[in-house]
Amino acid sequence: MSHNTEKVSETKRKLSVTVDADDVNKIIDSTIREYGKNLNLNGFRKGKVPASVIEKRFADEVFNYATENLINTNINKIFDDEKIRPCSRVNMEDKENAPKLERNKEFSFTCSFEVLPEIDLPKDFSEYSVKVESDEVSADEIEKFTMQILRTMATLEEITENRKPVDGDVLLVDVEGTYEGKPVPGMGAQNFLMQISDDKDSTNKEIDKLVRTANIGEEVTGTMVCPDDYADKEMRGKTIDIKIKLHKIHKQILPELDEEFAKKVGFKDLETLKQMIDAQVKQSKAAQVRNKAQQELLDSITAKYEYELPESMVQKALSNYMLEARNSLGQQNMEPEAMLKALASLKEDGEDIAKRQTKAHVFLLSLAFRENLVVTGQEVDMYIRQLAMETRQQYEQVRDHVLNTGMVTDIQERIMAGKALDLIFDQAKHEEVKAD
Repeated sequence: MSHNTEKVSETKRKLSVTVDADDVNKIIDSTIREYGKNLNLNGFRKGKVPASVIEKRFADEVFNYATENLINTNINKIFDDEKIRPCSRVNMEDKENAPKLERNKEFSFTCSFEVLPEIDLPKDFSEYSVKVESDEVSADEIEKFTMQILRTMATLEEITENRKPVDGDVLLVDVEGTYEGKPVPGMGAQNFLMQISDDKDSTNKEIDKLVRTANIGEEVTGTMVCPDDYADKEMRGKTIDIKIKLHKIHKQILPELDEEFAKKVGFKDLETLKQMIDAQVKQSKAAQVRNKAQQELLDSITAKYEYELPESMVQKALSNYMLEARNSLGQQNMEPEAMLKALASLKEDGEDIAKRQTKAHVFLLSLAFRENLVVTGQEVDMYIRQLAMETRQQYEQVRDHVLNTGMVTDIQERIMAGKALDLIFDQAKHEEVKAD
């Protein structure tokens, strides 16, 4: 077997392979033997059909299998020998006119694939520094998480008195958003349940403020500025007319944080529940602080590099972004035409996001390969279990889906990238600062 690898670009390779006649015959013979192991044919015992009969009677099928085996075997050998790590599918050139395998004749084929670009990575990352916020937990954060737990067991009591909504109330409303008299897709809902609060980070601040002015059965109107991340780019920053009708007000009745509640949610006593809350908040805060600092550090490092991105990786990231966008818009009960318009508007943003994500991922994978970072089967299994928990699906269903769709490689790469990011972060200098 002889071959030639052509460097088409920093990320694209073209591989030309020629297999001599003897090796062609060997792969045909081995394929026939494998094909005949469980073959049932009248006049012969199972698995005892002569090779010459199989080759004559099932020539098309046998030679198709043999061609596939020959191509895969030689490609894998070349990749192993030359330590090539393709980051895309291997695509055969000129499939329609591809030559067919024949006995006693050499066989040639050409394929193409993508690889990671060569990046002049730093020997280590000790020259870089990053600001890391304090992960000290405040009493307010403990209280907020405690309230979240209490709300899981809360009950609702409908209010019949004539009063306006207050913090904590759960409201049943109709919401309609219009611009120049026309409905704004995704800004309308009937019999929508919403809870109002004094949370400064609320995404519905204008709606919260407006609905507080209504009594039960009343309709109130106001305006809001369309957010900068709204699906339809043409609407961003424009002032939308909002109309809200308040149907019902429910008061949220929270349980007491006492021994009885602790046992009801699965703890032996109140002290054990409080210890869990404290540990959970600290763990969550530490992870949040670390993730934020890691992302800022990675962004600052990759900003100094320019390299070609494998198109297949960019397209995969874009597909994931658009799928998430479609799912998100689908929850807003958009009309099909409005959804298509919104998705088309989001695609340009998605392309930029996909390129940024791919640039960071390529950098981390390149570092992971240089450092020979490995991923164990146990780590993949833990990742799948976590994915099942987050999506509220059965572990076995998620595992089978991962295996059947070939997602294992994607998961391995994500874990490797995570390890590479940990390595960068641990080597960099840390400057602790107060949280914003």
